[in-house]
Amino acid sequence: MRIFKRIREHIKLAIWDYIDAIHSIFRWLSVAVSLFAMSIIFYYYGYAQTIQSAKFCNIVILSSLFFYIIKYFILFIFNKHSFRYLQRNWIEGVVILILGIWMIITYTLEINYLELLFGSIQVKNFNHIAIIAVQLYFFILMLTEISHIGHFLGKLKLGPGGLLIGSFLILITLGTILLLLPEMTTHGISFIDALFTATSACCITGLSTIDIATELTIKGQLALLLLIQLGGINIICFATFFTSFYKGGNLRYQSIIKELLATNLQNSKRLTQEIFVYTFAIELIGFALIFAYLYFSEIYSSTIGDNIYFAAFHAISSFNNAGFSIMSNGMQNPILINNYYIQTITMLLAFLGGIGFLTIHDVLNPPKARGNKHLWYRLQISTRIILKLSILLWIGGALFFFILEYNNPIIGHRLIDKIYNAFFISISCRSLGFNTLPIGALSNATLLIMIILMSIGTASGSTGGGIKLSTFHILIKSAWATIKNKRQVSVANRAVSFDLVNKSYVVLLFTIFMILAGTVVLSITDPEFSFLEILFEVTSACGTVGLSMGISPFLSTLGKFVLVVFMYIGRITVLTLVISIARKVFNGYSLAQTNLSLN
Repeated sequence: MRIFKRIREHIKLAIWDYIDAIHSIFRWLSVAVSLFAMSIIFYYYGYAQTIQSAKFCNIVILSSLFFYIIKYFILFIFNKHSFRYLQRNWIEGVVILILGIWMIITYTLEINYLELLFGSIQVKNFNHIAIIAVQLYFFILMLTEISHIGHFLGKLKLGPGGLLIGSFLILITLGTILLLLPEMTTHGISFIDALFTATSACCITGLSTIDIATELTIKGQLALLLLIQLGGINIICFATFFTSFYKGGNLRYQSIIKELLATNLQNSKRLTQEIFVYTFAIELIGFALIFAYLYFSEIYSSTIGDNIYFAAFHAISSFNNAGFSIMSNGMQNPILINNYYIQTITMLLAFLGGIGFLTIHDVLNPPKARGNKHLWYRLQISTRIILKLSILLWIGGALFFFILEYNNPIIGHRLIDKIYNAFFISISCRSLGFNTLPIGALSNATLLIMIILMSIGTASGSTGGGIKLSTFHILIKSAWATIKNKRQVSVANRAVSFDLVNKSYVVLLFTIFMILAGTVVLSITDPEFSFLEILFEVTSACGTVGLSMGISPFLSTLGKFVLVVFMYIGRITVLTLVISIARKVFNGYSLAQTNLSLN
């Protein structure tokens, strides 16, 4: 051990002046290797393979994994503080250890223990799934490496808002290319349908022009699931991630991110980590509950592999408010339509995804500085407002649906059927997108209530869309203050700045404009559909809800593209878009005031 330590110290002394250069070289090599390996994986699963091409792809993938093992040990030896490096990168070290053992056993002893282990529970090709999982892990590490060279992106002068917008464009582009690959669909897919489906998945909307249960292969469905997962956590994670580029730098960038996240920038790194933890923990719990039910009831399949796949897809889709299902007709499928257990788990996952990561963080980590009061009073005001409004809108919407559709046979004849359908459609309107009822058979009054709920949406920093609950609350408070002739808008005995009030009105006006503009355009491009059908579809797209009256698959190419644009804008939120494209204003002087009559 001492000999090894002395040798390492002599090596360090010899290359001390080049350590930083070595780290920089390996960062760039990591990016290049990850991108090349991911491209090979796309090719491997996107096209039919011959024996030679499959062998080449496996060699490239294994070589990339071997590169990460070598890189880890070299950086450990050449690091200025080797043991601190182990402490900071212990997760990567564990993965490297498992990876090394796997490669030795599989390719030296020729024992594929993963296939033996998971083959016993009828999960096929787990060896390839494991390789992809490891590659995705190292791809995340690659993003971390990019944060150290963020000055290059800073030179583009896009700002955090521009980077957020660009990240979704890149994700949608990659998703479209992925779905166009031959092995992803059963009979091929047009470009507009691939773009529409990829955008709907990345923006966690749920609108679809194809039946993903029959027209997408297992590979295509897994690609769709990956887009849903990345899209669900993308906007908030990219916001916190890119703040590291401007640490100690331009305060303008920091203030924009602070507005987008409504949190303290000092906690952005920890918040990013917690978002991943919350996301996968909640999805894992949902998966376990769904899988246990499917396993013991055998209502879906008698094989464990199929039940695992269904439970995982449904849990991720539900928590991210995506509204996609691998079953034809989704929740209207005979297996699920009156299955109150699955519906309850789905509603709870959607509720947790809709209240937002910041709300979950505050509930699980209430500040101790607020004394030993009851948990509710130790929560932040914004958290209490979001929880109150979420529950109020859920129950209120269900009550409206129950009353308006009580005599409608499609919501069921038993009282329990009516109640469950009312609650499910209420939370689905907020952003979930699953529906247990044919939307076209509902009354016009119910459809109008649904349009209002879709426009309101979920909480800021959540997996849902809409104008957001905080914006809706401020607008209500502002209107009430105007009616009572108050000069100050207040929430929970706290004054709300006029800046927030103004932004809330901007979001509302732009949202209304977008919905009306989309309705007008679709009325021109697809005049065969009624005004209400078009209005409902556009609102669903803008709110990233995914509920449909069934017209999306039959829209013209231009009509589908219009919905693509509105799903994209609805996901990044109008406020983000406005901040990103706004011109500089003159603040050096103030203009004279004037009074406008509103009568």
